[in-house]
Parts: sequence; structure tokens; C-alpha cells
Amino acid sequence: PLPVYLSLVPIIAGVGLASLKELSFSWLGFTAGTISAVTSATKAILSKKVLDGKPLGENLTPANMFAVLTILGFLFILPASLLIEGPAKVSAAYTASLAAGYTKVQLFRLLSISGFLYYIYNEVAFLALSEVAPVTHAVTNTVKRVVIILASVLVFRNPVSKLGALGSGIAILGATAYSIAKNKCKPKPASPSPE
Repeated sequence: PLPVYLSLVPIIAGVGLASLKELSFSWLGFTAGTISAVTSATKAILSKKVLDGKPLGENLTPANMFAVLTILGFLFILPASLLIEGPAKVSAAYTASLAAGYTKVQLFRLLSISGFLYYIYNEVAFLALSEVAPVTHAVTNTVKRVVIILASVLVFRNPVSKLGALGSGIAILGATAYSIAKNKCKPKPASPSPE
């Protein structure tokens, strides 16, 4: 419905304004971000088609499916990661971490906790996708970026420009408008016919 799609405009504009002064612009970053957004949306749409009410198989719940996809993704990306990064860069990063004062145990603990939390974050997002429409999922993911900017202002005391504050407000209002438009345009359940 048109009102739902129109409500996406302030979200996009608000996130754009809020992010405008956060980082220096580069075409490489813009291109990588665009490719990331497109592949993320594609993944959400295809995952939703798979998860949409069809039996996935014996013992294949959405959580198990995400675990299998994560393992397969790791196996597919590992060769490319080793080719691009190489053992020398991994070794240099490890040596720099030790030189910065981290012990091997601290480094292992931080990497393990970070990996675990990132996995849980993505699994929750995947499970949420099985409950909502792909566009709703994408809107929530987009508004999350504004929340991260606001959290960095509160927690790390990062200064926020007037333009950033305006953009954050517009994005949050856009998300509210999306929610209202989505609820108003929701098809009403058919009432049972009298017999």
C-alpha cells in the first residue's frame, strides 16, 4: 500500500541526515554499504520465503536453520578471508594485540564473547524475521542504526550535530509512521460465514 511505502521516505532521509557527519564519505564505503544493504534485504526476503509457514524438515527449526547457514557461510567465506587477509595480517594483528597489553587469555576471552554475542544478535534477528514481514524487518534494522548513534551519544558522550539530532528524530518519526500505516493497511481477517 502507498501509505506504507511513503512512510519509508522519512526513515531513509532521517538515517541519511543522522549519518551525514558521522564518518568521512568515500565511494568505496558507500558502494560496500549499498551492496551490504541489498544482500541483507535479499537474504531477508529469501529467508522469509523459506520460513513462511512451510515445514523445514525434521528438527530444522528457524534457530537450527540459522546455525546450519552460519556454518555453511563460514566454510564459504574462509578461503576468501585467508586469501585476502593471509596469515601475515592475522599474525600482525595478534602481535599488536599482545603489544597493547592484552594477554592471550584476555584476547581469547574477548574474541569468544564478541563472536558469541554477534551470533546471538544475528540469530535473534533471523528468528524475528520468521515473525514479521521482510520490510518491517528492514525498517527495524535501519532504525537500529539511529539507536546506535543515540546510544553512542549517551554512553560515550559523542557530540551530535543539530543535523544528526534532526535526522535521528525524523527517522524515529518515520518508523512510527510506518508502524501506524502498516497497522491501518493490514488486511482484516475474514469473518466466518453464518450457517
